[in-house]
Amino acid sequence: MKLSREEKRARLIAKAEEMVDEYLAWEERHPNPDLTQIEEIALQLRKVMGQEIVQMAVEGQATRQPVPGPSCPKCEHEMRYKGNKAIDLESRAGALKIERGYYHCPECKESIFPPGSAVETAG
Repeated sequence: MKLSREEKRARLIAKAEEMVDEYLAWEERHPNPDLTQIEEIALQLRKVMGQEIVQMAVEGQATRQPVPGPSCPKCEHEMRYKGNKAIDLESRAGALKIERGYYHCPECKESIFPPGSAVETAG
């Protein structure tokens, strides 16, 4: 589902507020942190926000089935749409759960899960 700019803004602000609360609670539990501890919480919170942005961006991409189906990267035959499929994926930003159209090649049995090579699956 495509979110409006305001819906995206609200989602990101809610996540940021959640992270601020998490940081403030951490700060109360660590009254005299050293630099390494401060860096660890900062990097952890940065990762959480990055994951939220990537998740939202992936969810917002058009998920329509192209007509005709994409060409198989292996044998170049037209691939067949097999419905939507959800997968858990480890991206550079962290863990994501995405749902996309799933395609299968009847010739060589290769499968892909667009939007690209980062989420392709072997047949």
